[in-house]
Amino acid sequence: MPEYAGLRTDFTTWIILAVTTLCWLGSLRLIPNWKRDGWPAILQSLYGIVWLAFGVDIVLRFCMLCYNAVEWGNGTPRLVALSTDIVNTALLYSGAFWVLVTVAYVLAERRRGAGPLTVAGSISPEFAYSAALPVAMLASIGFYLTETGRLPLTLLTPVALLSTLYMVPAVIIWWDHFRRPGPVWRIGGLQVVVLLPALVRAIVSPYRENLAPIVLIPLTAALFAGRRPRLTRLLPLGLVCLLLLSFVVQSYRRVKWENVRPEELNSEMQRDGITGWISVASGEPVHRFHGFDSFLLTVALVPALEPHSGRPVLTSALVRGVVPRAVYSAKAGAWAGMNFGTRIWAYDDPAMREGGGASIAPSMPGDLYDAGGISYIVLGALLWGTLLGLVDGWKAHLPVFASAAITVLVMTQCAMSVERDFDNSVATFIQTLLVFLVVAWTTSLVRLEEPHYAHRLRPSLERT
Repeated sequence: MPEYAGLRTDFTTWIILAVTTLCWLGSLRLIPNWKRDGWPAILQSLYGIVWLAFGVDIVLRFCMLCYNAVEWGNGTPRLVALSTDIVNTALLYSGAFWVLVTVAYVLAERRRGAGPLTVAGSISPEFAYSAALPVAMLASIGFYLTETGRLPLTLLTPVALLSTLYMVPAVIIWWDHFRRPGPVWRIGGLQVVVLLPALVRAIVSPYRENLAPIVLIPLTAALFAGRRPRLTRLLPLGLVCLLLLSFVVQSYRRVKWENVRPEELNSEMQRDGITGWISVASGEPVHRFHGFDSFLLTVALVPALEPHSGRPVLTSALVRGVVPRAVYSAKAGAWAGMNFGTRIWAYDDPAMREGGGASIAPSMPGDLYDAGGISYIVLGALLWGTLLGLVDGWKAHLPVFASAAITVLVMTQCAMSVERDFDNSVATFIQTLLVFLVVAWTTSLVRLEEPHYAHRLRPSLERT
């Protein structure tokens, strides 16, 4: 077996890839405000973010595996050994999944009002400045307690969800900063402090998605404020940020989990130089976005060697998203990744299967197919597209700052939805929005006088 070997393909494979790619690229025009705003519209809508995720996890990943499915896979020839029929089936199901998500989105996106998100108007810029500091402090404490397991199981999810709401005042404050004339680099202490919860969460739980809001909050706020950075500059900068985030997270994990001394890391960096740094930083992201890998293995093994799990992922996602654990203690937990890791991902590794390997993302279409086959892919795609359409349609009728806040609040969930399991992605999406609505509704009932320090921190706000 050569060191570099790609997936087995035939003429049919490339026809399916061409049709899938054309459908994916064509759906770009369905992103809200695409004709008016161009590429910034991708990061301003939930559908645009999921569109980008599908392109990375499925379209781009398939092309990468066609070139090198060994080193860019998991270092084994198991993907190369899969038949052309399996590759074609997985690619065809992936394309069908995206088409159905798009159809459901188009039908659900056209709203005549803000619907339940109307209450988001109670979180005004004035209130955001008033609440920013206490919210940032409470969120930092909340993340520390939840990520270190210092709370009862029934409180973990509510406290974690409440803590993520720090993003709402953080986005509004950064949006207000970018909409004002003057150098964008001239920021105050408040803009830095509102990002503190993301840093705290990343320290206690070193994952990229926990640290990413430090970059995503200012970037998204700038786009909603009308700033339009050049794409030729943003793409290289985004790549550098991804490499830097990956390197920081990997290095910190080694210190935190493997007890490697910082001096050893520094010595390695000096010895390997810039080439070694880039190699280490880029190696993990290449293996990280493995949505199509997971789906391939699922189609190959289910139901030929492993029966459909029969998990009620469609109803379970809604139950988990709506019913608190304090009310229904028997509801399912987020075990799909762990089950997939030992049942399918490690199918050819008996030691890993018996020892209980790491949690591996099964991909959204793969999770649906594993549960009940193609019918589950159809229903799941329609449900996910409907949720995206409803929220995008509602937030289009909100003030710009409120729309920006809601977008960032669920941005990482949408960005990772194609790669992760359906149950957890949809449930977390619903839970986050429900908690936001409850807090926004409560805020609308309570009249708070703005503290004196808020007037000193920023000029009076214009009506938006």
